[in-house]
Amino acid sequence: MEIQVIRDHLDIVKLQEKMNTIVFDYLDTSNNYPKAMRELNPLYKQATTFYKDYVEKQAGELPSANTYWHLFIDCYAKLCYFLAISMYYSSNALQKTPEQVEQLLKVAAYSLPNIDQEENDQLVTTIFALLKEVMEDEEKVATIRHEVLAQKGDTKQCLLQLKVFVDHELTFA
Repeated sequence: MEIQVIRDHLDIVKLQEKMNTIVFDYLDTSNNYPKAMRELNPLYKQATTFYKDYVEKQAGELPSANTYWHLFIDCYAKLCYFLAISMYYSSNALQKTPEQVEQLLKVAAYSLPNIDQEENDQLVTTIFALLKEVMEDEEKVATIRHEVLAQKGDTKQCLLQLKVFVDHELTFA
């Protein structure tokens, strides 16, 4: 399902609804990780392409840290996290994608805004627990955690981190 772009803005409400439905149907209630991965991946690709194209149209300038972009980056970070856990727990995908899972978890951590709010604070903790498991390097994970906490989930900083990521984005299957 394509999420509509209206006046140069991706429909975040629809993106959030679709993501929540997939998470509920395939992660929360059934642990059907391969199905969740197949359903989340097109949303991830569309959101990534949308952001990359938007920044290119703006001659490389980051979007302003307004409410729309705050909501976008929050949804995008969570989408990356859910796609990462779907990939990680899909047994056949795990052998092929540990670096992709690692990248998705890093972008989720670096781009999640308002990490001082309870919901996002808990998500950051969960992201780092899984990142530690995936990377198997506590020192690197501690360094990343320190960097994420230092930026304090500032929306502008999160948008910058996302730009850096999409400029070097890996293609996920």
